[in-house]
Amino acid sequence: MMNSRNLFTVALAAGLFFAPVTLGAQSKPGQSAGAAPAATASEAGPTPPGPTRIVQNVNEVSVVFSALDKHHHLIQGLQPNQVQVFDNNHPQQIVHFANEGNLPLRIAILVDTSSSIRDRFQFEQQAMINFLNSVVRPSEDKAMVVSFDSTVEVVQGFTSSPDKLRRAIQVLRPGGGTALYDAVYDTVKEQMSTPDPNVRKVIVLVSDGADTQSRWPSPVAAIREALNQGVTVFTVSTEATGIDPKSDDVLKKIAGQTGGLSLFPFEANQLVKSFGQIANELRHQYVVDYHPNDFQPDGSFHRVTVKLAIKKAKARTRVGYYAQNESESAEAHSPAPAH
Repeated sequence: MMNSRNLFTVALAAGLFFAPVTLGAQSKPGQSAGAAPAATASEAGPTPPGPTRIVQNVNEVSVVFSALDKHHHLIQGLQPNQVQVFDNNHPQQIVHFANEGNLPLRIAILVDTSSSIRDRFQFEQQAMINFLNSVVRPSEDKAMVVSFDSTVEVVQGFTSSPDKLRRAIQVLRPGGGTALYDAVYDTVKEQMSTPDPNVRKVIVLVSDGADTQSRWPSPVAAIREALNQGVTVFTVSTEATGIDPKSDDVLKKIAGQTGGLSLFPFEANQLVKSFGQIANELRHQYVVDYHPNDFQPDGSFHRVTVKLAIKKAKARTRVGYYAQNESESAEAHSPAPAH
């Protein structure tokens, strides 16, 4: 995960959020909603009104990553001399290295409550409750619950209370369309945009990957916002048949480009294992900080690669970051490069 502490624009929401709160006002045709994303014509979508912006000029990049051996098992006890970081293929000098498995977490559970996920919803609810109970340490971590069908709502804001999180998940009921892209974009922008290098920001997206209602025509804007705000997205598919490869690809793209993991539990009892896999990974991550060589705040995309000096080992992290100019709006979107 890369906390974009390089030159970037931070969106701070003005006002308090009370559950349930609808996120992201829907733009209507003919209604002025700010600058449109600078994506391809087919991906361009309306930009919702944004909150007040503060520009922070800190030329430092933090990269959170998971280290995997040749059997795809998590590597523990990694040492600084075993890690190399490349920014646009140029080697970088690491100024800080740490095992961040115990760094406080801010987890947003995004739950697809559309009618398409009705079949095993109760089992999914219990799996999510068990996951939060196992991950959230009341003295350090916080989690929130966001539901989405045709709209996106904060059911429970950030809290350390297991009871509040449990109740928030238990009251969810399926029905309606699916605004998946809006859910990721709005949650990152409105709930996770405050810069804090001392926490890891994570989304766990539980969905079948289909989108029928978002104002965004693709996940490009959501991925870009996650990259800008240093949010890692893990996805857990609720589609049990495996007959919708397009939706599966959406989940893989969102997770892969943000440094997360996409999981596809075809059997209901595999859900518990999937959430356990995410929990284990969150507790065994590393972070490296570096100052990019010849950094220019020109809005360009910087591809980041982490290499490990261990035979056949690899690091899983986000694809990169945007070196945003302070005069740029975070809505000046362009597609994230393919992973």
